[in-house]
Amino acid sequence: MDSNFYFNVEGRISMILLLYVDDMFLTGEEKLIVDAKMKLSTEFEMKYVKVMHYFLGLEVWKSVDGIFLGQGTYPLGILKRFNMLDYKAMATHMVSNLKLLLDVSLEIVDATMYR
Repeated sequence: MDSNFYFNVEGRISMILLLYVDDMFLTGEEKLIVDAKMKLSTEFEMKYVKVMHYFLGLEVWKSVDGIFLGQGTYPLGILKRFNMLDYKAMATHMVSNLKLLLDVSLEIVDATMYR
């Protein structure tokens, strides 16, 4: 079990608390979340953001169909950093319809060296 992952179960209600450096994520029953925030704020300086939109590099959004995670801003940030926003997109960086041939002349490589 991860030492930064905590859960609290009281009867039939539960809450999960996830910590990473100075970020905290709480989910579960509202009563337990409110109680945990109140207790934690007596010990630590806290800023509370009601709905999570970004956590540990993941974008988080909620709809009627559920909660969704994505990393759309991550590749966009890389493209911005290297001034590549105007470059054309490709489905793959590999050559299409490339036929690879088995090279039987080489000796077998020990795969455990690369694991």
